[in-house]
Amino acid sequence: NIHGQRINMDLLKPSGSGYVGSHGPDFCLSNDSWSQILNLRYGPDGQVYMIDWYDKNACHHGNVQGHDRSNGRIFKITYGEPKAVSVDLAKESDDKLAAHMLDANDWYVRHARRLLAERAAKGAIAPSALEALKKMALEHADETRRLRGMWALHAARAIDGSLTRKLLDDKNEYVRSWAIQLDGDDKSRAADPETLAKLQQLATSDPSPVVRLYLASRVQRLPAADRWNVLAALTGHSEDGGDHNLPDMYWYALESLFDVDAARAMKLAADSKLPRLLQFATRRMGLVGTPEAVNLTIETLGNQTAPERQLQMLEALNAAFQGRRQVPAPPAWQAAFDRLKKTDNAGVRLQLQALAVTLGDQSVLAELRGVVEDTKADGKLRTEALASLLKARDAKLPDILKKLVATRDPVLIGGALRGMAEYNDPENAKLILSAYDSLQPGERRDGLGTLCARVEYARPLLEALAAKKVPVTDLSADLVRQLRNLNDEAITAKITDMWGTSRDTAEDKKRMMQDLKRLVESNGPPADANLGRAMFAKTCQQCHTLFGIGGKVGPDLTGSNRANLDYLLSNVVDPSAVLVKEYMPSIIQTEDGRTITGIIKARDDRSVTVQTQNELLVLPKEEIEKEQLSDKSMMPDNLLVPFSPEQVRGLAAYLASSKQVPILATPDNLAGFFNGKDLTGWYGADGLWSVDGGELVGRTEGLSRNEFLKSDMQLADFRMTVEVKLVGNAGNSGIQIHSEPRDDGEVKGYQADIGVGWWGKLYEELGRGLLWDKSGEQFIKPGEWNTYEIVCLGSHVRTWLNGNLCVDLDDSLGARRGITALQLHAGGKTEVRFRNFQIDLDPKGLDARADASK
Repeated sequence: NIHGQRINMDLLKPSGSGYVGSHGPDFCLSNDSWSQILNLRYGPDGQVYMIDWYDKNACHHGNVQGHDRSNGRIFKITYGEPKAVSVDLAKESDDKLAAHMLDANDWYVRHARRLLAERAAKGAIAPSALEALKKMALEHADETRRLRGMWALHAARAIDGSLTRKLLDDKNEYVRSWAIQLDGDDKSRAADPETLAKLQQLATSDPSPVVRLYLASRVQRLPAADRWNVLAALTGHSEDGGDHNLPDMYWYALESLFDVDAARAMKLAADSKLPRLLQFATRRMGLVGTPEAVNLTIETLGNQTAPERQLQMLEALNAAFQGRRQVPAPPAWQAAFDRLKKTDNAGVRLQLQALAVTLGDQSVLAELRGVVEDTKADGKLRTEALASLLKARDAKLPDILKKLVATRDPVLIGGALRGMAEYNDPENAKLILSAYDSLQPGERRDGLGTLCARVEYARPLLEALAAKKVPVTDLSADLVRQLRNLNDEAITAKITDMWGTSRDTAEDKKRMMQDLKRLVESNGPPADANLGRAMFAKTCQQCHTLFGIGGKVGPDLTGSNRANLDYLLSNVVDPSAVLVKEYMPSIIQTEDGRTITGIIKARDDRSVTVQTQNELLVLPKEEIEKEQLSDKSMMPDNLLVPFSPEQVRGLAAYLASSKQVPILATPDNLAGFFNGKDLTGWYGADGLWSVDGGELVGRTEGLSRNEFLKSDMQLADFRMTVEVKLVGNAGNSGIQIHSEPRDDGEVKGYQADIGVGWWGKLYEELGRGLLWDKSGEQFIKPGEWNTYEIVCLGSHVRTWLNGNLCVDLDDSLGARRGITALQLHAGGKTEVRFRNFQIDLDPKGLDARADASK
């Protein structure tokens, strides 16, 4: 681990046909930030040697001449008493080299095997050595020694079909597997008929997924005529459907057979017990896209009776036809459509309609519009219906998009705002700007993205910015760059008036980096990493992943050299200095006047897939008027210019942190506290918490210790109202506020209590215990919904139950900031429900609420 200056260790545990890994204790820590351990070897003495390229400049450094090449080092790591060992295996006989396969030190094993391979290439190996190796491979009690015997025989070119078949009967799955692999190692040699029959038998009846993994690999080296039966047997194992290797490996073996006999290959996929094979086959045939391929696929689709298989095929076909607005309907279409449209499965019906639109069937458009406008329909179905109508460029869709935005449709407003970019309609810009104040932060970004996509939309946007109807700070640097990419002189002039010109010279950037470095390293209050995470979420997370959270437009930052301030600032201040090819953006202009800036993710003969800042677009090639590579990174210059000094220091602290920290709540991110749909932004013990109809639910049959569902968001001053129901008024729960999560799963901090005898009290978990012992029991409705209100302002904590004041505590010792968590208390059966979280961060509003309570 070069950036961590250590040697990590991963632990492998068998799982299905392969392994899952988990981190073990670090093997070695260097405790030196210059240390960059690159390679490890061990020798006949059993000790480990490592090369340490000792240099303060880690990789990704722009100045290649800035590396110190003079002080690399070699270390020896010893276990026990080091011994000096001098060995020359080249002088030993074939028999002694064969005997080394039993050695405890694998150094002898590997080098003896190498020497046997070299001697076999020059002439024959002593028969006695070969016999010893065969006996080892077939009879040794330890499977590791049997494998070593096999590998040495293979190196000596001494494994034939007869020996292979004996090894294929071994009791150990890895011996059988390696016999399969070694038999196919020579690509030029087909399996003999007896061995081929044995492979087919194993494919049918061997209980080991490991063996089937090796068989799937071996099949790919068989002549096409010999693959069918073995592959049919392998794909008959339904238990392999969830394996993390086997469905893909079976597909790799099957795919090339479509070029031999497409109809037979499609039937094999349809008959297999692994649904993903049919899904892969469908997508491949759709991508081939010839009339014959499409007809065969539609015919196969029409023959499917299971709704789950119908859905998989439809989804795969629709994915394959991305970027093609129209595909000629094949002869098999009408019969398949008439059969499938009778389905009761809403997902199948919607995907069928989407396919029908692509195949030119206009009869389904009205039904798709109905799904989009049905606010009671499933959100996923509405989203997919909208995507189908956008792809079809439905003439009646623009009015529907306007209605979705005007009514602030909670499910589709983001998609509607993005979809408006498809249409050159001046009314769209007016509607987005009129609705702007009522949009959530993410929706505002979707709206701004559309307004920056066309010259006709950008002009009213700039007028709104000049009139301060839209805050200038909402237009991030990447959107300013998108406006410049419109190449309109009037727009560019207005941008220059509002934002000025970029500091493009190397000297300017160098001075800016020096200023920022002084700011980050300055003395003063500790940098606020929680605020820094909030700034990261606002400006960086759309494109970059850190600690598993974020977009994938740009590189994942988790493993980068973030702790090096010079490296960090150079990439933020001058992101275009070194552009990696896969992250070079393109500027695309469509025939209807839309400008798109993004990274090309894929292209084929018919379409281009481009990742923008907020969506993945598949564009038909015939609609692209112009495409050019940009010499500017997707990450804009001057990213930190709008930040306050505290925000800059906080962002630097967060980016340099070694682990995730809670995100400080701000007006920009507060909507993410609880989305009402799932547990995004919350974490806790598996199986205890869920979301049901917009309610956050905790259930237990009994616990030996307290368990918590923890929010990933940190609150400072706040007012929260939430409705809570303790089902049956049984058990005990609580709302943790201004709390600190512990590594053992516990939570320390204030708790607004819930439960018989505890309603309305204030307790400090893992701290001072009961801080306010007056009960609010008289204010609650047992077993029903009760409104809990909590206000924290500085050191002052107040709570209300159903509008009645319970706690009024000024606590100078309490935390002024922390996470929220929901408790399931140790003890008996409990079910607690929370809904309608409302949070206010405005200090003035908090003061007003506190005054009103008096």
